[in-house]
Amino acid sequence: MFHDRLTEMIRRYTINAYKIDALYAKYAKNRGYNESDLCLFYALYPNYKLSQRQICLEWGLPKSTLNTTLKRFEAKGYLCLSKKENNNKELIVELTDKGRDSVKDLIESLIMHEREVMQKMLNEYGEIFVDMQSVFAGLLNEVLK
Repeated sequence: MFHDRLTEMIRRYTINAYKIDALYAKYAKNRGYNESDLCLFYALYPNYKLSQRQICLEWGLPKSTLNTTLKRFEAKGYLCLSKKENNNKELIVELTDKGRDSVKDLIESLIMHEREVMQKMLNEYGEIFVDMQSVFAGLLNEVLK
């Protein structure tokens, strides 16, 4: 249908996005977690308190996936769930001390590697690299609603 330079650039961009996603999944799997676990721990580490809704919206986790992950790690004592003020239906999620200690190496090691790579990217391309990804994600969100 479409076979032009723009389509090829979109294809390259999308392939790279999937490769990046696969790298995070592999990182998690090699450490005994899955991608959803990693996403949740990254969102909360070290001391963030987020609502289930915020996690789903900001991190793109499906609500059912998040709920399954929350139940599993609440049972292990990694998470504390509390009702949001003025909204009994929505829960606030935060890591417990046990959870923070358990995922510290997982998240801090990842952040260390990300910082190394991001510094190289910023040195080479400047902040526009990150800004343009945000613009692309925002515009794509608008047209794919």
